[in-house]
Amino acid sequence: MNFFNQFWAPRNAYDPVGMFTRGHMFLLCISLILLIILLYNSRNLKRPTLEKITKFLAIIMVTLEGVKIYYSFSFGYTWLNEWFPIAYCSIFMYALLLSGYGNGKWKQMGQAFLAGGCVLGGTAFLLFPSTSLMMYPIWHFQCLYSMLFHTLMIYIGVMYLWKMNMELNKVTYKAYTKLYTLFALIAIIMNTTFNSNLMLLREPFKIPVLFVHQLVKDAPWLYTIFVFLVYLLGPFWITAYFINLIRRSKEKDTLKDLGEISV
Repeated sequence: MNFFNQFWAPRNAYDPVGMFTRGHMFLLCISLILLIILLYNSRNLKRPTLEKITKFLAIIMVTLEGVKIYYSFSFGYTWLNEWFPIAYCSIFMYALLLSGYGNGKWKQMGQAFLAGGCVLGGTAFLLFPSTSLMMYPIWHFQCLYSMLFHTLMIYIGVMYLWKMNMELNKVTYKAYTKLYTLFALIAIIMNTTFNSNLMLLREPFKIPVLFVHQLVKDAPWLYTIFVFLVYLLGPFWITAYFINLIRRSKEKDTLKDLGEISV
Protein backbone atom coordinates (compact mmCIF):
# COMPACT_ATOMS: atom_id res chain seq x y z
CA MET A 1 0.00 0.00 0.00
CA ASN A 2 2.88 2.32 0.83
CA PHE A 3 4.28 1.69 -2.66
CA PHE A 4 1.10 2.90 -4.35
CA ASN A 5 0.84 5.91 -2.03
CA GLN A 6 4.40 6.98 -2.72
CA PHE A 7 4.59 6.24 -6.44
CA TRP A 8 2.79 9.36 -7.66
CA ALA A 9 2.82 11.49 -4.50
CA PRO A 10 3.52 15.23 -4.59
CA ARG A 11 6.81 16.52 -3.27
CA ASN A 12 7.17 16.73 0.53
CA ALA A 13 4.35 14.24 1.10
CA TYR A 14 6.94 11.72 2.36
CA ASP A 15 10.50 11.91 3.60
CA PRO A 16 12.98 11.71 0.73
CA VAL A 17 15.33 8.77 0.33
CA GLY A 18 18.44 10.88 0.81
CA MET A 19 22.03 10.06 -0.07
CA PHE A 20 24.08 7.24 1.50
CA THR A 21 21.03 6.06 3.43
CA ARG A 22 19.61 2.53 3.68
CA GLY A 23 17.08 3.42 0.99
CA HIS A 24 19.83 4.65 -1.31
CA MET A 25 21.91 1.51 -0.70
CA PHE A 26 18.85 -0.67 -1.38
CA LEU A 27 18.13 1.02 -4.71
CA LEU A 28 21.84 0.92 -5.57
CA CYS A 29 21.94 -2.85 -4.95
CA ILE A 30 18.85 -3.37 -7.11
CA SER A 31 20.46 -1.30 -9.87
CA LEU A 32 23.69 -3.31 -9.70
CA ILE A 33 21.81 -6.61 -9.80
CA LEU A 34 19.84 -5.42 -12.84
CA LEU A 35 23.05 -4.25 -14.53
CA ILE A 36 24.76 -7.59 -13.93
CA ILE A 37 21.76 -9.50 -15.29
CA LEU A 38 21.64 -7.32 -18.40
CA LEU A 39 25.36 -7.65 -19.09
CA TYR A 40 25.36 -11.39 -18.48
CA ASN A 41 22.44 -11.97 -20.81
CA SER A 42 24.12 -9.77 -23.42
CA ARG A 43 27.44 -11.61 -23.45
CA ASN A 44 26.72 -13.20 -26.86
CA LEU A 45 24.97 -10.18 -28.32
CA LYS A 46 25.81 -9.22 -31.89
CA ARG A 47 26.11 -5.68 -33.25
CA PRO A 48 22.81 -5.74 -35.25
CA THR A 49 20.93 -6.75 -32.10
CA LEU A 50 22.59 -3.97 -30.12
CA GLU A 51 21.48 -1.49 -32.77
CA LYS A 52 17.89 -2.73 -32.38
CA ILE A 53 18.17 -2.42 -28.60
CA THR A 54 19.40 1.16 -29.06
CA LYS A 55 16.32 2.04 -31.12
CA PHE A 56 14.00 0.32 -28.63
CA LEU A 57 15.54 2.03 -25.60
CA ALA A 58 15.37 5.40 -27.38
CA ILE A 59 11.59 5.05 -27.59
CA ILE A 60 11.31 3.78 -24.01
CA MET A 61 13.42 6.62 -22.59
CA VAL A 62 11.51 9.29 -24.51
CA THR A 63 8.22 7.80 -23.28
CA LEU A 64 9.34 7.68 -19.65
CA GLU A 65 10.71 11.21 -19.92
CA GLY A 66 7.30 12.26 -21.17
CA VAL A 67 5.73 10.66 -18.09
CA LYS A 68 8.22 12.55 -15.92
CA ILE A 69 7.26 15.83 -17.58
CA TYR A 70 3.56 15.02 -17.15
CA TYR A 71 4.14 14.37 -13.44
CA SER A 72 5.82 17.76 -12.99
CA PHE A 73 3.04 19.66 -14.75
CA SER A 74 0.28 17.70 -12.99
CA PHE A 75 1.52 19.04 -9.64
CA GLY A 76 2.38 22.51 -10.89
CA TYR A 77 6.15 22.06 -10.97
CA THR A 78 6.50 24.11 -14.14
CA TRP A 79 9.83 25.88 -13.66
CA LEU A 80 12.48 24.70 -16.11
CA ASN A 81 14.61 22.78 -13.61
CA GLU A 82 11.70 20.45 -12.89
CA TRP A 83 10.78 19.32 -16.36
CA PHE A 84 12.99 20.59 -19.17
CA PRO A 85 15.06 17.55 -20.23
CA ILE A 86 18.53 19.04 -20.39
CA ALA A 87 21.06 17.68 -17.93
CA TYR A 88 24.38 16.01 -18.64
CA CYS A 89 22.83 12.57 -18.25
CA SER A 90 19.79 13.60 -20.29
CA ILE A 91 22.06 13.66 -23.32
CA PHE A 92 21.89 9.85 -23.05
CA MET A 93 18.32 9.96 -24.33
CA TYR A 94 19.21 12.17 -27.29
CA ALA A 95 22.31 10.08 -28.02
CA LEU A 96 20.13 6.96 -28.20
CA LEU A 97 17.93 8.70 -30.75
CA LEU A 98 20.91 9.89 -32.79
CA SER A 99 22.70 6.55 -32.68
CA GLY A 100 19.55 4.54 -33.36
CA TYR A 101 17.86 6.70 -35.97
CA GLY A 102 20.45 9.24 -37.11
CA ASN A 103 22.89 9.18 -40.00
CA GLY A 104 26.38 10.41 -40.72
CA LYS A 105 27.93 12.85 -38.25
CA TRP A 106 24.80 12.94 -36.06
CA LYS A 107 24.92 9.17 -35.63
CA GLN A 108 28.65 9.39 -34.84
CA MET A 109 27.99 12.03 -32.17
CA GLY A 110 25.34 9.83 -30.57
CA GLN A 111 27.64 6.82 -30.55
CA ALA A 112 30.53 8.87 -29.17
CA PHE A 113 28.48 10.04 -26.20
CA LEU A 114 27.08 6.58 -25.50
CA ALA A 115 30.59 5.10 -25.45
CA GLY A 116 32.46 8.00 -23.88
CA GLY A 117 30.02 9.66 -21.50
CA CYS A 118 27.53 7.10 -20.24
CA VAL A 119 29.58 4.74 -18.07
CA LEU A 120 31.03 7.41 -15.79
CA GLY A 121 27.94 9.64 -15.95
CA GLY A 122 25.61 6.82 -14.93
CA THR A 123 27.98 5.58 -12.23
CA ALA A 124 28.37 9.05 -10.73
CA PHE A 125 24.61 9.42 -10.36
CA LEU A 126 24.07 5.99 -8.82
CA LEU A 127 26.73 6.78 -6.22
CA PHE A 128 25.75 10.42 -5.71
CA PRO A 129 22.02 10.77 -6.56
CA SER A 130 21.84 14.47 -5.75
CA THR A 131 18.51 15.19 -7.46
CA SER A 132 15.50 12.85 -7.32
CA LEU A 133 16.53 10.82 -4.24
CA MET A 134 17.02 14.05 -2.33
CA MET A 135 13.41 15.10 -2.99
CA TYR A 136 11.24 11.96 -3.21
CA PRO A 137 10.58 8.75 -1.22
CA ILE A 138 12.04 5.39 -2.19
CA TRP A 139 9.07 4.04 -4.16
CA HIS A 140 8.36 7.24 -6.04
CA PHE A 141 8.28 7.21 -9.83
CA GLN A 142 11.00 9.87 -9.97
CA CYS A 143 13.43 7.79 -7.89
CA LEU A 144 12.74 4.51 -9.66
CA TYR A 145 12.96 6.16 -13.07
CA SER A 146 16.21 7.93 -12.20
CA MET A 147 17.89 4.75 -10.98
CA LEU A 148 16.69 2.79 -14.03
CA PHE A 149 17.75 5.59 -16.39
CA HIS A 150 21.30 5.71 -15.08
CA THR A 151 21.61 1.93 -14.83
CA LEU A 152 20.72 1.71 -18.52
CA MET A 153 23.27 4.45 -19.22
CA ILE A 154 26.01 2.24 -17.82
CA TYR A 155 24.68 -0.83 -19.62
CA ILE A 156 24.58 0.84 -23.05
CA GLY A 157 27.96 2.50 -22.48
CA VAL A 158 29.58 -0.83 -21.64
CA MET A 159 27.87 -2.53 -24.59
CA TYR A 160 29.09 0.08 -27.07
CA LEU A 161 32.64 -0.30 -25.79
CA TRP A 162 32.39 -4.08 -25.64
CA LYS A 163 30.27 -5.23 -28.56
CA MET A 164 30.78 -2.33 -30.96
CA ASN A 165 34.42 -2.14 -29.88
CA MET A 166 34.37 1.65 -30.13
CA GLU A 167 37.68 3.44 -29.83
CA LEU A 168 37.86 6.39 -27.46
CA ASN A 169 40.36 8.55 -29.29
CA LYS A 170 40.69 12.10 -30.58
CA VAL A 171 38.25 11.48 -33.43
CA THR A 172 35.59 10.09 -31.10
CA TYR A 173 36.25 12.85 -28.60
CA LYS A 174 35.66 15.49 -31.27
CA ALA A 175 32.20 14.00 -31.93
CA TYR A 176 31.51 13.78 -28.18
CA THR A 177 32.56 17.41 -27.73
CA LYS A 178 30.23 18.64 -30.44
CA LEU A 179 27.18 16.96 -28.91
CA TYR A 180 27.99 17.93 -25.32
CA THR A 181 28.82 21.55 -26.24
CA LEU A 182 25.54 21.90 -28.13
CA PHE A 183 23.51 21.01 -25.03
CA ALA A 184 25.79 22.95 -22.68
CA LEU A 185 25.35 26.14 -24.71
CA ILE A 186 21.57 25.68 -24.75
CA ALA A 187 21.66 25.20 -20.98
CA ILE A 188 23.82 28.29 -20.38
CA ILE A 189 21.58 30.46 -22.58
CA MET A 190 18.43 29.24 -20.83
CA ASN A 191 20.00 29.56 -17.38
CA THR A 192 20.94 33.15 -18.14
CA THR A 193 17.54 33.97 -19.61
CA PHE A 194 15.25 32.20 -17.15
CA ASN A 195 17.46 32.00 -14.04
CA SER A 196 17.32 28.20 -14.21
CA ASN A 197 20.02 25.66 -13.33
CA LEU A 198 20.05 23.26 -16.26
CA MET A 199 23.00 20.84 -16.30
CA LEU A 200 23.92 22.21 -12.84
CA LEU A 201 25.92 24.88 -14.67
CA ARG A 202 24.62 27.65 -12.41
CA GLU A 203 24.90 26.04 -8.97
CA PRO A 204 25.73 22.57 -7.60
CA PHE A 205 22.34 21.83 -5.97
CA LYS A 206 22.99 19.15 -3.30
CA ILE A 207 26.26 17.70 -4.55
CA PRO A 208 28.25 16.74 -1.40
CA VAL A 209 31.47 18.54 -2.40
CA LEU A 210 32.26 21.60 -0.29
CA PHE A 211 34.71 23.01 -2.82
CA VAL A 212 32.10 23.54 -5.55
CA HIS A 213 29.63 25.17 -3.13
CA GLN A 214 32.31 27.59 -1.99
CA LEU A 215 33.33 28.26 -5.58
CA VAL A 216 29.82 29.25 -6.64
CA LYS A 217 29.66 31.70 -3.71
CA ASP A 218 33.03 33.29 -4.45
CA ALA A 219 32.97 33.27 -8.26
CA PRO A 220 29.78 32.04 -9.97
CA TRP A 221 31.23 32.54 -13.46
CA LEU A 222 34.29 30.48 -12.53
CA TYR A 223 32.03 27.74 -11.18
CA THR A 224 30.22 27.56 -14.54
CA ILE A 225 33.52 27.29 -16.41
CA PHE A 226 34.76 24.64 -13.97
CA VAL A 227 31.66 22.45 -14.32
CA PHE A 228 31.63 22.91 -18.09
CA LEU A 229 35.22 21.64 -18.27
CA VAL A 230 34.54 18.75 -15.89
CA TYR A 231 31.75 17.50 -18.16
CA LEU A 232 33.82 18.20 -21.27
CA LEU A 233 36.94 16.34 -20.16
CA GLY A 234 36.21 14.04 -17.23
CA PRO A 235 33.70 11.38 -18.35
CA PHE A 236 35.27 10.75 -21.75
CA TRP A 237 38.96 10.66 -20.88
CA ILE A 238 38.58 8.81 -17.58
CA THR A 239 36.58 6.14 -19.41
CA ALA A 240 39.16 6.12 -22.22
CA TYR A 241 41.98 5.63 -19.71
CA PHE A 242 40.42 2.61 -18.06
CA ILE A 243 39.12 0.98 -21.26
CA ASN A 244 42.58 1.29 -22.81
CA LEU A 245 44.12 -0.33 -19.73
CA ILE A 246 41.68 -3.22 -19.99
CA ARG A 247 42.29 -3.69 -23.72
CA ARG A 248 46.07 -3.59 -23.34
CA SER A 249 45.86 -6.15 -20.58
CA LYS A 250 43.79 -8.43 -22.80
CA GLU A 251 46.24 -7.98 -25.69
CA LYS A 252 49.15 -8.94 -23.43
CA ASP A 253 47.30 -12.04 -22.23
CA THR A 254 46.51 -12.99 -25.84
CA LEU A 255 50.13 -12.57 -26.93
CA LYS A 256 51.26 -14.56 -23.91
CA ASP A 257 48.86 -17.39 -24.75
CA LEU A 258 50.01 -17.39 -28.39
CA GLY A 259 53.63 -17.53 -27.25
CA GLU A 260 52.94 -20.50 -25.02
CA ILE A 261 51.09 -22.29 -27.84
CA SER A 262 53.93 -21.71 -30.33
CA VAL A 263 56.46 -23.08 -27.83
